[in-house]
Amino acid sequence: MSNEWKKRRRRAQSVAEEAWEHLVSALDSARTFGGSMKDRASDLAGEASDRYSTASDRVGSASTEAWKRANLALDALSGRRPRKPWGWIAVAVLGGVAVGWAAAASAPKAIQAASARLGANDEPDHLPSSAEPPAPYEPVFPPPN
Repeated sequence: MSNEWKKRRRRAQSVAEEAWEHLVSALDSARTFGGSMKDRASDLAGEASDRYSTASDRVGSASTEAWKRANLALDALSGRRPRKPWGWIAVAVLGGVAVGWAAAASAPKAIQAASARLGANDEPDHLPSSAEPPAPYEPVFPPPN
């Protein structure tokens, strides 16, 4: 049984090593690709700045995205957890507080308007004399014996 465990451990270790090698390779190729393409795009932008100025931005943003993804993959393989988006959490909390405050501030006015609308008709609601009384309660299932 320990021999099987060692085989599994060796397999897991080799998979992790392969993943690490692929990550290093991807980082190197991203660096090479991003740098060479950004240099080429900046050369073309220098030749015709009005036509190729957006190409540099696009390649730069693609290179930035590649770096972000490579760093996230590196963090995942290293066992680091992604950080929490505290800024977005704070925005959501503040938005909820603002909506709650607005609802609480407008609730008394809405209740007063509704009661004024309903209070305009001072006649009590009643059934006409020809209405039948409601049927008595009848159980759906027979009572247990």
